[in-house]
Amino acid sequence: MLESLLLVAQEGSIAGAARRQGLTPAAVGQRIQALEAELGFQLLERVGHTSRPTEACLRLLPHAREVVALANHLAEKADMDGMTGLIRVGVISTLFQDLIPPMLRRINAELPGLRLHLIPGTSMELYSAFCRDEIDAALIVEPHFEVPKVALIEPLLAEPLALITRAKPDRPVEEVLRDSSYLRYDVNSWGGMIAETFLRDRGLKLDPMVELDSLETIAILVGEGLGVSLVPCWRGLDRFAPHVHVSEPLPADYDRRLCLMYPNKNRNDPLWIAFRELATDCATGLAREAAGKDG
Repeated sequence: MLESLLLVAQEGSIAGAARRQGLTPAAVGQRIQALEAELGFQLLERVGHTSRPTEACLRLLPHAREVVALANHLAEKADMDGMTGLIRVGVISTLFQDLIPPMLRRINAELPGLRLHLIPGTSMELYSAFCRDEIDAALIVEPHFEVPKVALIEPLLAEPLALITRAKPDRPVEEVLRDSSYLRYDVNSWGGMIAETFLRDRGLKLDPMVELDSLETIAILVGEGLGVSLVPCWRGLDRFAPHVHVSEPLPADYDRRLCLMYPNKNRNDPLWIAFRELATDCATGLAREAAGKDG
């Protein structure tokens, strides 16, 4: 209950605290009400969609932080093998389809003490959240710049860039792109920047019909015959648009490389070592599956 109160004070709303804890707003509200009933005074002032600590609550917060920190410390001491804990992981949408299912199966079997709080987002959003310490790790497109020393990068998967069309074309990729309605993968996304680099390197200046930051939606629209696109070949593509044609992989210079970003400070922690090894093993398994299908 105290942890919920601290998060409401930090986030400025019950809804924000609920997202951080992976609970419903109603559940967090009930926790606060139970705490108010136990203490005998009001803790929050609710103004619109925001919740502000009362003066009495502000006096309580430093002591609440001490109690929560002590409880966490005791929990760590009780975990003698270091294999119990919560990791907040930001995940891009395509990895929710590909990597997360086998990871969760392995965690359930091999790391039952590990709890994951999974947060969806774009690579850019999740990188920013990691830097603000709002998440502990991120499964994202590998940054195209040097990351700060507080972060480490574990390469996981490489996804080749390809042209997707409704039917198999009988012309070179460049001609198809030039003569078709183009559905552009958002140029502001890290994956979209790769597709845009391919076009620039070939002197192609296309006027997109639409620009989207959702690979799943792009695949569906291509499957409906509304245009063509350049996308990384993620392993769930055929589930969203089973009838689209995927070209041969374009040069490896345009691969979308996916990684696990995690804190440098945790590199020698037993739970983090096991988590990283499990993520890497699952990614290797997906790569083997893809190679088997291609073969």
